[in-house]
Amino acid sequence: MADSSEKINVREFLSKWDNDVYLACAEETKADRETLTKKLKMSSENVKELENVCSLDLLEPEGEERLIYDRWEYLEKIPDDAKLMCVRFQKQELEKRKRNVNFLNATYRKFKYRRTDEHLTYDPGLDPKKHKDVPDDCKVLYPDVVLTVHVYRPYKVKMAMKYYHEHGKHEIPLLSNTLLVLGRQKLTDLRDMIRCVYDLTVAGDLSENPDLDSQVYTKDVFKSGFFFINDTFYNDMREDDSRDYSKEIREWFGEKNKSKIFDTKKMEDTTFLDLTIKLGKPYLYMHQGDCQHLLIFTDVRLLTYEDPQDIRMYPYMVGKCNRQRTLCRVCNNQAARWITYGNKFTPEDPCFFCENCFRCLNYDSKDKKIGQFEAYRYFDHHAIV
Repeated sequence: MADSSEKINVREFLSKWDNDVYLACAEETKADRETLTKKLKMSSENVKELENVCSLDLLEPEGEERLIYDRWEYLEKIPDDAKLMCVRFQKQELEKRKRNVNFLNATYRKFKYRRTDEHLTYDPGLDPKKHKDVPDDCKVLYPDVVLTVHVYRPYKVKMAMKYYHEHGKHEIPLLSNTLLVLGRQKLTDLRDMIRCVYDLTVAGDLSENPDLDSQVYTKDVFKSGFFFINDTFYNDMREDDSRDYSKEIREWFGEKNKSKIFDTKKMEDTTFLDLTIKLGKPYLYMHQGDCQHLLIFTDVRLLTYEDPQDIRMYPYMVGKCNRQRTLCRVCNNQAARWITYGNKFTPEDPCFFCENCFRCLNYDSKDKKIGQFEAYRYFDHHAIV
């Protein structure tokens, strides 16, 4: 794939760094200047001067403005005498968005990842510098790496092919959320953080008894799943009744191409340090038998003191996609909670209903079903993230 990087072995990536310099700077210890002095073979005065010249504090306002510093306000207050053309164009763009709400909404809809143009950042309330009370057994361990992974919404092959035939172009997978994972974490930690609407599906037709309170979701019944990364299937086998979804795929492929053999490993026994990945290359996460998500690693870097220091916060969600609710087709106001099939009273099939419209249109005053149709509870993507 042209847009992907070369293969990166995560463990080798970590081992290539000088641990003396990295650990001193990553943990912001008092000995970091002394360590840098020895490694760089420079005088302490030159190292101190280098720190001052390269300090991130130089990017922030000075004096009294620093006391009332707000990052977003500071970025939007662009001086009128800005000399850089890109900055001047950005100023014009921001002013146009403020004047015209329709232009603002249209701009957001056209973004590549369909979310607002906000930077991925940590919650200020979770600033590790302001929270020194993390228990010792919950602190992150050094040295380590941080990987950025984008998780996309379920990708249905049949729906994508239908879209291609109708519109003549490929359907673009929609980004669900962006997570940070540590190299020492298990692959199962990432899997447990992936939110999928189909995990909340309640199996079975509930049209005869819509008040049936079923607490059994598909995620409780179909617990298996796998990651497919660089010709290796990583299966989640934590439960006694877990199934190896990759078995049929490997057997089918073996009949077509006996010269190539896919490897299999347990997801719960594999850390991200054990992976060899390509940045920008799509990988596969499959669960529920045929529910497919794309995973893309976009960055791998060293863990530093600027990252959250509580290991319980990882995988850490740093961004999520804006979502539009699926509205009821009757009132076109409330979010859909039911979906019906084969209903002759609806203008389309299948049809979405909110709770009130579903009851009013499909049941009489005695809660008796009107006509013949199938009804299933519906959970849209907007409701789970």
